[in-house]
Amino acid sequence: MMDDVDLARDTPLEALATAIAAQTDSLARLRFKFEVQQMMLSGGCTTWVAETTEELEAAIEDVHERDAQFRSVLSDAAASCGLSPESTLREVAAAAEEPWNYIFRQGRDELKRSVERVTALCGENRKLLARGYLATSAALSLLGIETTTAYDASGSPVTSQGSASILNAKA
Repeated sequence: MMDDVDLARDTPLEALATAIAAQTDSLARLRFKFEVQQMMLSGGCTTWVAETTEELEAAIEDVHERDAQFRSVLSDAAASCGLSPESTLREVAAAAEEPWNYIFRQGRDELKRSVERVTALCGENRKLLARGYLATSAALSLLGIETTTAYDASGSPVTSQGSASILNAKA
């Protein structure tokens, strides 16, 4: 997943630009995995749910790894601009000279758009998965097969008759 990027040879601002690009690429791969899952779910194909979930988990792990690297490099870049190591990308962009401030503003905008799209796809896919689960539960109920459709506050399954909820209200 995570390519070895030698950021130690770059200046802090170069390293930050590289980390932004890596994070953007990682989010694009995650978005692709969500879109593949969405097409599969929208088409009613449930054969590959486990595989797409596995691929999503790997993509999410890559995003987490890239984010940790990004945060470390952002801290170094902030310090090199005379800012607090806890500064945001927006603050570093404002403090950096041209062309870095432009590069960082553009990178921040792209990261923001990527996160918004991934968040939207995640929500849409959750709805599709929930609908599929509820449809399966309803079909089994019509056949007289009782299913576990709820979980209590401890996470234990609770058999619920005539209910289409996934979580118990007490949870």
